Amino acid sequence: MRSLLEAQVATTIQEHRLIDSATQRIYIAISGGADSVALLMAMLALGYGERLEALHCNFTLRGEESDCDEAFVRELCTKLSVPLQIKHFDTRNYAEEKGISIEMAARELRYQWFLSFTEGSEGKKVVAVAHNADDQVETLLLNLSMGTGIRGLSGMPFIKQAEGIIRPLQGTPRALILDYLSALGQSYREDSSNSDIRYKRNLIRHQLIPLFEELNPSFRETTYRMIEHLRSTEALYMEVIERYRSELLSPDGLDYKPLGTHPERTTILFELLRPYGFQRPVVEELSKHLPEGTAGAKFYSPTHLLIHGVQLLELLPREEGAAVSLSIDISQDGQCALPFGGELHWELLSLSALKGGYRTPREVAVFDYDRLESQRLTIRSRREGDTLRPFGMSGKKLLRRILIDGKFSHRARREALLLCREEAPIWLIGHMVDRTFALSDTTQTVLRFTYHK
Repeated sequence: MRSLLEAQVATTIQEHRLIDSATQRIYIAISGGADSVALLMAMLALGYGERLEALHCNFTLRGEESDCDEAFVRELCTKLSVPLQIKHFDTRNYAEEKGISIEMAARELRYQWFLSFTEGSEGKKVVAVAHNADDQVETLLLNLSMGTGIRGLSGMPFIKQAEGIIRPLQGTPRALILDYLSALGQSYREDSSNSDIRYKRNLIRHQLIPLFEELNPSFRETTYRMIEHLRSTEALYMEVIERYRSELLSPDGLDYKPLGTHPERTTILFELLRPYGFQRPVVEELSKHLPEGTAGAKFYSPTHLLIHGVQLLELLPREEGAAVSLSIDISQDGQCALPFGGELHWELLSLSALKGGYRTPREVAVFDYDRLESQRLTIRSRREGDTLRPFGMSGKKLLRRILIDGKFSHRARREALLLCREEAPIWLIGHMVDRTFALSDTTQTVLRFTYHK
């Protein structure tokens, strides 16, 4: 007969679909503490033994105590016939190099290692970690103390699909875990650092929660139920956000016009732009700017640039990337792929073979081959000061002005490519031809380019 804890773990696995196939490999993160030992025992009792493998992290933070934890885990896994892998980390050095806390360093190292087991497995492998219901309450209070939104108040998810992390104990209170181990007569390790209130989570666990329990003896249970309600609310909230994402967001940017008078415009913009690194204060400034602001205003995240365009908020990576520079041989027919998509084809033909006369669509450019006096041309990114001599004009026109007057988006301006002779532009590819090497009645050989998107 299953114990109450085992039944609860089985229900959690089923309800949240934590394990979705009979062949899925299950790694269990085991520290030697009560939670992870209870999770290992429960998973064995539920019949997952043949698919289990344990993972132990030794963060080398507590000297002999860390080594004793490792020895305990080795002995337990040997007794239970569970395969075990152990990883040693220089956690203090990692924290110093990254400029982060010891807590954050241990977390990053742990999950980086776990990801090495699940990455690329396409769901065939998962890592089970032993977070429980009390951990959820502590996480809510920790997030609340630093400022958070509905996502932070919803606690940790039962499953992180992309990383392959599952939490079968997340619906189980710590008291039930301790009762379970006591009934089994199973020992576990106590981490002395768990009583150190210099760590934020320990301060919450040992000082803050007891104060709340003086106000409400059932504080843990009621808070956990509240987290469950908030998780459901978050799911509905994100369903609405995803609808806005599909309707308003495109590869070119964000269509902000439908949000013009929306009372929650700022919140919607924040959720749509958050994946690109935009923080709430920047989005609030953007939201204020939209109704009356002029096109061209720029807003920055660490990774992206947002430009207030006429129709869209244009979203671009901040890194410009290396400038394009390709040399092509025009002494014979040829073709090449262009860096931002599409292909360029060129061919040599006689003037009499040119169908349709001198006028061509913008995807086609024709030049007097002999007047070019070169067997190689260059395809490159635009530069400050570039000019073209458009047909119908007596002089030059700055390329920058051509792009602005042509209402090119900022993305299109960034990705614009020029066909050049000795660095001088002769065609804004796919848009405008320079007249310097135009065809005439004396032309003998035509060089024709065709741009295919």
